[in-house]
Amino acid sequence: MSFEQEFTEKVGGYLDKLTDELQPILKQLIEHDYPQEVATLAFEVFVDGFSSQFPVRVFFMDIDGKAAYPSPVNPHLLDIDHVYPDEFEEEYIEKDEDLDPWQIATNALIEWFSQCWIAAGGQSFKLNANIAPHDSHYEFNLVECQWQERG
Repeated sequence: MSFEQEFTEKVGGYLDKLTDELQPILKQLIEHDYPQEVATLAFEVFVDGFSSQFPVRVFFMDIDGKAAYPSPVNPHLLDIDHVYPDEFEEEYIEKDEDLDPWQIATNALIEWFSQCWIAAGGQSFKLNANIAPHDSHYEFNLVECQWQERG
């Protein structure tokens, strides 16, 4: 098994421990009655957040791309100290300096998040919903379960 595969698997293990905490929050978001102006739930992944907090934040976007609406949940979703400790990344960077732990962790997180979204009833969501790394040109459409260019 490569270091990348091993790292991906271990990140998945850390994320799995958060599933029971995240799903009810996503369910609240999915079932919430949004103001007519809200068109999209945009989840952003902030790569530097894996070892210092939960790296995903939700924004409620209107058709003009503004995010100014009250949230039924904390926009940071989970109030935790980290997904995994700093040392975990450092250990893998020492093993393979070409390893991009943030990219690998982000991909693992998006896959896991999508599964949590579906388990929480997300496929019946009437608005748009996507998740993407912050400043990415691509986003994962959570309702259609596919990658797409950002609009």
